[in-house]
Amino acid sequence: METETNRIRHSLGIMTTRVGRRMNSGHEAVRAVEEPPFGSRRFYKSLCLAGRRAGMNVFVFTPQGIDWLNGTTEGFIYDERDQKWESGTYPLPDAVYDRCFFTHRSQYLEHRTAVRRLQEEHHALFLGCGLKGKQEVQRTLERDSRFARYLPRTVAMRSMQSVSDWLREYGQLIVKPQAGSQGRGVLLVQHSETPQAFRVRGRDAHNGHIAHSFADKASLLLWLRRFTARRPYLQQQYLLLQTRTGDAYDVRSLVQKDGTGKWSVTGMAVRKGQDGSLTSNLHGGGTALPVGSFLAGQFSSKQADMIVKELYRLSVLIPVVLESSHGQLAELGIDFGIDTSGQLWILEVNSKPGRSALSRINEAASYIHAVTNPVHYARYLLKSRSPLLSSVPADCDISNRMAAAEAVKHR
Repeated sequence: METETNRIRHSLGIMTTRVGRRMNSGHEAVRAVEEPPFGSRRFYKSLCLAGRRAGMNVFVFTPQGIDWLNGTTEGFIYDERDQKWESGTYPLPDAVYDRCFFTHRSQYLEHRTAVRRLQEEHHALFLGCGLKGKQEVQRTLERDSRFARYLPRTVAMRSMQSVSDWLREYGQLIVKPQAGSQGRGVLLVQHSETPQAFRVRGRDAHNGHIAHSFADKASLLLWLRRFTARRPYLQQQYLLLQTRTGDAYDVRSLVQKDGTGKWSVTGMAVRKGQDGSLTSNLHGGGTALPVGSFLAGQFSSKQADMIVKELYRLSVLIPVVLESSHGQLAELGIDFGIDTSGQLWILEVNSKPGRSALSRINEAASYIHAVTNPVHYARYLLKSRSPLLSSVPADCDISNRMAAAEAVKHR
């Protein structure tokens, strides 16, 4: 016999960016859809399956699909039996896992409005709030002396004159978008004693390769002004973050809150760039490798062990410091650089991290936690707000592992 408690299944909505077709408005019956209007479907599929086994309803929705008047949204669930996505109309979720990304201002404005109304009008719990930008993160960490030796010099690019000044002082610098990701728009600008005195290489906004040479500084700065037009950029100290053979690499550390609300390191992976690439991002053609064995091939065994310990120490410390200043966070992707002497550098911190690096190094246990931790943390938050949820059966331990392992096989 169904009891009142058994009927209580809180919901987690994965709010994501719409791509492709516009959806029909109004209430519709649940129906199968061949091409849901969002990316990251394998990840969201795993979340839906993990949520079901944790006693929660998990569905995907977009800001554009919300019907504010009726308090509903067009949402998508994954049907495990038929192995298809289904679209239907659902009440607005109790908790929201924000996975929205923006390519233009209208998307950002729609997202900001949706977040405000979900919180104020429908009292939805957000797992975390996104970090504001790279410069704000840099400033927060700079205020804590424990990070001083790990932070490359980074300032806002106010004008072409500041680029000119840095070239004169340092001979080279990195310029990168303040809100960019996946290595897009990142450039290395260098001055050399050759007829083509200035060189630029990196990636454009579409992740295509860029390589240009300029005979004089005026030509360089004119090109750079056009390239960075209408977007806030940072200029950063250039660091030699390469292997012994000259390949760019970094270490991605995924740090998440678990089902008890505590921070822990879910996993780490080295991301090594293609030959001659400035960045090591996987979207730019890089490869993922296990951290321990990779570092053991670059440094002595003793130094490699020390670097790994330091990576873990900083990975646990950074989220606590950022959260105390920024507000609630659920997970972070922390990118570390390691220079040829073994010095660690904190390059970037991302509050909406990917997980592909962990899946590519075949660390199934880490990837399982990477997928299921957001569900466990959402359940923890909702249990804290509603004690009735604690009575809902949650056979998530074994079942979640099976579901996520299955997703890894098909990733």
